[in-house]
Amino acid sequence: MNDWFNLNWDKKKLHILIYAVIAFVFYGIGKSLTDWDTIGFFTGLAVFLILEFRLEIKRESPVLIRAILLCGMAFLIFIIMQMTISCGVLLIGIVKFAMNIILVGGLIALFWLITGKLKAAAIIVTVLTQVLAVANHLVVQARSFEIQFSDFFSLGTAAGVADQYAFELSDRTLLGIIWAVVFIFLLAKTKFPHRERTWRTTACSAVCALIALGFVGIIYSQFASGFIAYQDKYWKYRGSERNGFFVNMVYSASATRIIKPEGYNTDTLAEKTQDYIGENDGEDGEKKRPNVIVIMNETFSDVHHIAEFMGGYIPSDIELTPFLDSLSDEAPNVIKGHALSSVYGGNTANSELEFLSGLSIQFIPRNTVAYNLYIQEDNSFTIVNSFNEAGYKTVSIHPENPTNWQRKYIYEYFNFDTTVFKDDFASIPDEDYYRGHVSDAAVYDKIIDLYENMEDDQPFFTFAITMQNHSGYSTPGFEYTVDMAEKNGYFGIREYLSAINNSDAAFKELVEYFEKQDEETIIVFFGDHQPSLANIAQKFYGVEDDDPTLLQESKYVVPYVFWANYEIDCDRATPLTSINFLSSWLRDMVDLPETPFNKFVDCVNRDVMAINAMGWFDHDYNFHESDYSNPNLSDPLKLYSHLQYNMLFDKDEKITELFSLPKE
Repeated sequence: MNDWFNLNWDKKKLHILIYAVIAFVFYGIGKSLTDWDTIGFFTGLAVFLILEFRLEIKRESPVLIRAILLCGMAFLIFIIMQMTISCGVLLIGIVKFAMNIILVGGLIALFWLITGKLKAAAIIVTVLTQVLAVANHLVVQARSFEIQFSDFFSLGTAAGVADQYAFELSDRTLLGIIWAVVFIFLLAKTKFPHRERTWRTTACSAVCALIALGFVGIIYSQFASGFIAYQDKYWKYRGSERNGFFVNMVYSASATRIIKPEGYNTDTLAEKTQDYIGENDGEDGEKKRPNVIVIMNETFSDVHHIAEFMGGYIPSDIELTPFLDSLSDEAPNVIKGHALSSVYGGNTANSELEFLSGLSIQFIPRNTVAYNLYIQEDNSFTIVNSFNEAGYKTVSIHPENPTNWQRKYIYEYFNFDTTVFKDDFASIPDEDYYRGHVSDAAVYDKIIDLYENMEDDQPFFTFAITMQNHSGYSTPGFEYTVDMAEKNGYFGIREYLSAINNSDAAFKELVEYFEKQDEETIIVFFGDHQPSLANIAQKFYGVEDDDPTLLQESKYVVPYVFWANYEIDCDRATPLTSINFLSSWLRDMVDLPETPFNKFVDCVNRDVMAINAMGWFDHDYNFHESDYSNPNLSDPLKLYSHLQYNMLFDKDEKITELFSLPKE
């Protein structure tokens, strides 16, 4: 063995004393970050041994020894990474644990192949995994679920809003970072041969990388998934905790695969659609063309549940959303209720797509964002086309960067006449910003300004997304309008409730303005998703991660309201619906031109009350659990999935006339 390794020990007493002091400091750091003294002890001991001893790998050592070293490095790197994520490895299981080691080893082998140096490769992978682990830890704080493969397609959006969060590293994460630094010291102290690259080491690194690639294929194809027992856990760190970060990442990539619906057949699709919707009534007469304003309000949810959770901490003289509460669904000009969203704590663009297109995220791989992955110019069919055909001036407004969720291109695909982004608010005064964002009031002022400068006799349609309530509820110097004590450490609730209170006041001013206008106007207002407030949803709804899906649905409910300055009606309106049906109701109220697909969605809504990514409700409030991978659909919903597949994914046999407006 001496021909392969050499362990050097510096016996100088001064060195031993210095290293012992450094080791003691690290022992104190480790102990301060955990109640388990043993971790602190081993942290200090590891630092001492690394500084006092140095391992030398001789050039004569067999390549097999390098492969064993690679496996050992992969083992330590993965353990340390899981610690930095803050989830550990005890729940992963032996098979998935081994697969994670193989994937990390494959990464090391890849960089070994590129650099020719095993030590350099291991250091690179250690740094890379730590960056990923810290990013994953912070992403969970921002939205309460981990990094998924599809997130790499939306890095620009993430970077654009990252500065609005107050992040902090947990003790376990800090300890993981410390161990990573210690491990890098160990690697740096280890001496490898200067001329390490040989044909044997090149072959070894290539074989190891290929083995890892093979396991990527196994995970992605979900081969032997029953035996491996992957866990579909998205909440907080559950995926890394039960699958391991790397297996979970590859598994999430497999979840983006497009699956052709069972029974899909383009030869009969148009005929089945026509049979379902029946003959066109072809109503004649003058069409109503009221102005239409749609507001998808960022993170606007049912705050009364949160207030109830606060246990009476809110003073009785504070009304959270007095204006919205004052709107009665018994009034002839109001339709009001709750809608199911398909997203929680983020991925706003999916709610946006459901409203504008009538598509359902039920038929799209879960935790992907269609704007980034699937929407192109040739599959963009939305309500905007109906408004354009009816002679409306169509405007989109979002007071953020046009690159977020690729909206600059998406809105071009959707054929908006005018787009308004953050730069168009550059001249507003400081008081028009709220929590660092363009305020709801400023967005509504922009709507009014555009309306007042419209050409005579041209109806006006605007779709506006607000931003002021975006998560990250720790704004320095924030002035609360809902003043109360925080409860049980759920900081940020008070700021969130104050923001919603401010939104309610701004919405009231918008309604009061159009109440005074002679031109008929409809305003549609709904939230895109609930807030991710340190996992508070589980607390104020009493829902746990392992509860049935029906109970989980409570985290996906948002308010909606239709208000008009004249009498409105929709015979399909129900107290509970889903975001994809709201635009169908609006199309009926305004009597807009419809595509066969639009008419189909209208008819489906008569059979299905609400649908989202987790399942659907019939009109007897019976819940049917269903998701993209395991569909449990009625016949109309199966046809819905076939039509959506044809629209979005069938490049060769797309039946365009099903999604296009009839030609005059």
